[in-house]
Amino acid sequence: MSEKSPSYLEQKLKAIITKENGYTFTFHKEKIKLHDAIEIDLINEMDRSFQKDIVMTDDDLKIIIYPPSSYEAFPSIYEKDERSKWLLAFQLVKKVKNHQLARLHLVVCPDNIVFDRSLEPSFLHYGVKESLPPYEKDEEKLFQETKATVAAIVEGKHLFEEYYYFYKSLEFSSLAKELMSKENFDMLEEFIREEIIRLEKKDKTFIHIPEKKWKVHRYVTAGLFICFIPAFIYTLYSVFFQMPKQQAYVESNEHFLNREYSEVVNTLARYDVEGMPDVVKYSLATSYVANESLTEKQKERVQSRITLHSDPKYYEYWIYLGRGENEEALEIARFLEDRDLIMLGLINYREEIKTNDDLKSEERQQKLDEIQNELDEYIKEKEQQEKEEQQKAEREKEKQREKAIQQKQLESQQETKKGDPAAEGKTTDQVTTPNETKEVESKPDEDQAP
Repeated sequence: MSEKSPSYLEQKLKAIITKENGYTFTFHKEKIKLHDAIEIDLINEMDRSFQKDIVMTDDDLKIIIYPPSSYEAFPSIYEKDERSKWLLAFQLVKKVKNHQLARLHLVVCPDNIVFDRSLEPSFLHYGVKESLPPYEKDEEKLFQETKATVAAIVEGKHLFEEYYYFYKSLEFSSLAKELMSKENFDMLEEFIREEIIRLEKKDKTFIHIPEKKWKVHRYVTAGLFICFIPAFIYTLYSVFFQMPKQQAYVESNEHFLNREYSEVVNTLARYDVEGMPDVVKYSLATSYVANESLTEKQKERVQSRITLHSDPKYYEYWIYLGRGENEEALEIARFLEDRDLIMLGLINYREEIKTNDDLKSEERQQKLDEIQNELDEYIKEKEQQEKEEQQKAEREKEKQREKAIQQKQLESQQETKKGDPAAEGKTTDQVTTPNETKEVESKPDEDQAP
C-alpha cells in the first residue's frame, strides 16, 4: 500500500501533521532552527481560546492544538450556503491583510484553517522568525496562497494545490479567473465585498421562513375560516414588524461592509438589543466604537477586543453606552467583571446624572458621591496593580542584569585563558556568584577600559 503523499502544509513546514483528538504538528529538531521552546512562546498569545501544548523530546518538537468544540474544520464550509462561503472568504482576506506581528508568519491554506460559528477564521500554525518554518515572510507567496484558498472556498471545483500551482494553465471558470487575476489585497477584498452585496440584494427578493414556522403557516392557511382573526394578527405582525426588522438588519450589514458606521447606527436605532442576532450586535457595537469620543489609540485597543467570537455581552455594553443607556451598560460591565469597562461606564453615568434635571439637588449629589467613591476605589485598585507590575518588572530586570554580569565574567575568564597558557590547567566551569561579581567590578583588569 503506497504512503499518502504529504500535503502542501506538510511540505512547506517539513513537518508531520495528524488530526486525532486535536491537531498535532511534529517537527524533527534537526530540520528546524529552534533551540529552546521559550522562543515560540509568542504563538500562545494568538487565538487564546485554543489550548496549545508544546512538547520537546531529544529528537522532536510537537505542537498540539485543541480548538474549542464550537470551531469547525475547513471542509465544513462546503455544507453551508453561498453567502456563508463569501463571508468566510471576506473575513480570511481581512485577517491576512491586517496581520501585523513581524515575528509571526502566516501560512494560508485549507489544512491550516478552522472557523467558528460566526465564520471567523483562525490559523492553527504560525511560523516564528528564526525558530519555526516559515522563517521569513514572502508577500508574493502569501497573496497567492490567499487567492487560492478563497477560490477553494467560494468555488471548490478544484483542489487548493491546483488553484495555487496551475492557475495559469488549467481551465478555470470565469469567477475563478477573475479572482486569481487580482493584483493586491485591496482589489481582492473589494471583489469579495461586491459579491456579498450582490447576494444580499438577491436575498431581498426572498422571504426566509424557518421550516417550523412554515408548517404552522400552512396549518393556519388550511384553517383560515376558523382561525381568521389570529391569522390576520400574525400577518399584520409579519408585515409591519418582522419584515421591516429583517430588512433593517440586511441594510445595516450593507452599510457596515461599506464602513458607513453612522448609517448602521441610524438604521438600527429603533430596534431593541435583546432581539438582535449576534452578528448584527457585532456590527452595531463596532459602529458605536467608531463614533465614540475616544483617542485613536483607545479605539484601536477596543476594536482589537471586538471580534465575531467575543462575548455578546461585550457587544451589548458598547451598544448601550453608545445609546446613552449608561446604567444598563454599567450593569453589563459589572457582570463581565471588567474594570476598565466599569470605570468608563461610571464616568458616562456620572455625566448623565449631572445633566438629569428630574433629580432633586440632594438626590443628584448623593448619586454623584456614590459614583465617585466607587470610581476612586477602582482607580486606587488599578494604580496598585500597576505598581505591583512595575515592581515585578524591576525584579526581572535585576535578575537579567545579574545574569549578564555572570556571562561577562565567564567570557572574561575564557579570554584570560586564551592569552595565558598557564591558565590551561584551570577549570572552565567556574562562574562568579552575584556577591563575587561586586568584588570583580570594583577591581577591573588593567587591560580593560573602565
